[in-house]
Amino acid sequence: MASSTVDTTGASGAPNRPARDPISERIRDAFVHVSDTATAAEAIAAVSRSRVPTGQAAVVFVIDDKGHYKGFARLSALLRAEGATQVTTLSDGAGLAVRHDTEQEAAARVLQNKDVPLLPVVNDRSEMIGVLTFDDAMDILEQETTDDIMFKAGVGDVFNSDDHIRSEKLTQGPIWYTVRVRILFLLVTLAGGLIVGGLIDTFEDVLGAVLALAIFIPLVMDMGGNVGTQSSTIFARGFALGHVTVQDFWRKNFTREAMVGLVMAVGVALVAGTVAYFWQGVPNDIPQLGVVVGVALFTSVFLAACLGFLLPYVMVKLGVDHAPGADPFITTIKDFTGLLVYFSMASWLIGVDM
Repeated sequence: MASSTVDTTGASGAPNRPARDPISERIRDAFVHVSDTATAAEAIAAVSRSRVPTGQAAVVFVIDDKGHYKGFARLSALLRAEGATQVTTLSDGAGLAVRHDTEQEAAARVLQNKDVPLLPVVNDRSEMIGVLTFDDAMDILEQETTDDIMFKAGVGDVFNSDDHIRSEKLTQGPIWYTVRVRILFLLVTLAGGLIVGGLIDTFEDVLGAVLALAIFIPLVMDMGGNVGTQSSTIFARGFALGHVTVQDFWRKNFTREAMVGLVMAVGVALVAGTVAYFWQGVPNDIPQLGVVVGVALFTSVFLAACLGFLLPYVMVKLGVDHAPGADPFITTIKDFTGLLVYFSMASWLIGVDM
């Protein structure tokens, strides 16, 4: 009977990008194995005869007479056992193997989450064909992290999904190629900036009547921007590492980030509102300015924290690369909303007509 394999469906939490190469391209075919009828003494002898690197001799894989993977026995357990002990009584991990066509990152995460130095890989007939070492798995995950950072920075290839961008091409390739990759979402930011500029122009009379309001505009915009960047970065990292999942997003991930955003928003609002009250409010006989700044910052920070998780999630659900596309939209929405609340509160509390 063929051995079972690990279900790697959904094992990778990486952003929705082109499929990686199969793990069969990264496996090593040198590993120690014995028959499922072998004894501990025979398994130790097999290790002694093998020429595999020391790290790959830490476990002995058990296969049947048809080459099907049945499990593995740790060398430490074999050395402690009686020589006549059947190796099958010392073996573990009968369902640990992954298929040869498993995505590299998914296989690497299986090994990352298991307390074993090697991951067995089998073919379509459940015959063991090689192993993924822990070092190779870490190399794969390191490359995935690098790729995620590139996408987060807005330099992922959104035009050709079959050509995954490498840093050499971005730093040494044609200039127009780099511009083409990066400019799309910069245009989104440009459009958002013009929209926010139009909002400020709408409240020109309010700003002219209370010049102190201008002092806190950068604070409202920058604080929300920083919080939004934090949240979207945490989402990207957590999604890449599997800590943020589509299945648990609303029940666990988003709820937690919203609570974090709420606490941060209250704290920032209280501090900034107090400073605004004593610094510009009281001296200029507009004590309401403290409330205006506090409420605006509360709105901006809380909204940015929520959007930093919500927009990337929506893009994942739509099958769009969330990393390069989320931040421009987060910036535009939180800036527009934060300043709208800021000027509207100022107009209402301070009593300035638009």
